[in-house]
Amino acid sequence: MLNKKIAYQGIPGAFSWLAGIKFFGRRNKFISVDEFKKIFELVVNKKADYGIVPIENTLAGSIYENYDNLNIYNVKIYGEISLKIEHHLLGIKTNLPFSRRIKLIKKVFSHPKALEQCQKFFEKYPWIEKVGYKDTAGSAKYVAELKDISLGSIASKEAAKIYGLEIIKENIEDDKNNFTRFLIISKEENKNLKKLNKGSLIFYLPHIPGSLYKSLKPFAENGINLTKIESRPIKGRPFEYVFYIDFEFSKKELNRVLNALEEFKKLVKRYKFLGFYPIN
Repeated sequence: MLNKKIAYQGIPGAFSWLAGIKFFGRRNKFISVDEFKKIFELVVNKKADYGIVPIENTLAGSIYENYDNLNIYNVKIYGEISLKIEHHLLGIKTNLPFSRRIKLIKKVFSHPKALEQCQKFFEKYPWIEKVGYKDTAGSAKYVAELKDISLGSIASKEAAKIYGLEIIKENIEDDKNNFTRFLIISKEENKNLKKLNKGSLIFYLPHIPGSLYKSLKPFAENGINLTKIESRPIKGRPFEYVFYIDFEFSKKELNRVLNALEEFKKLVKRYKFLGFYPIN
């Protein structure tokens, strides 16, 4: 894709930005915002063609705010992409060997989740203080602006290049199998029938025994693989929930998916179809 406007949370070098580059390529206009809801607002108001939002991390779990935003705003899911999350310790350039450079670091800034995912590193270097920051790339920019040799940041390699920092130590995350799943949102559904292999729904159920089991039964009977189910509380109705499901299918299974959806519609109070889309 070329010359599209794509909204994301953070600044250049952030993982959302990297996921956007991976999905769309660099020849587009990337719009930086500071809150997830602003991405949805820009898409709904047609000030952005697409938005990119994290929905799930293999270590931290679901990003509940964005599940809620999918329900609140009138958007479709256009695509999905997963990004391997690699955390690197960045700092002002010195060209000192690691053994000397690490002793100079007194504080490290990053998003609280990034700090949390590098716990073993901080246990090994206990003199370093962890300081939470609004996002990873933002912390890199902050350290670059302060030009203080005693400060570090945990962010991506791309952030190091953008903000002129050196990589003091690579891959300091505790778990190397750290991935974030991002959704591409749009006002329009993805019409590329050759590549569509996943779908998502939001739905409300009667507050009676067995309603969830009955609503999902058509998917099982049609051999459709449910890959995710998430529940979120309904405001003003204690201990009642709205549900989200993802399901995958092959091209030859599309008719079975459509059959399952027809049966499903009869068993729920109301639903919101978020679209069919490809997994990248």
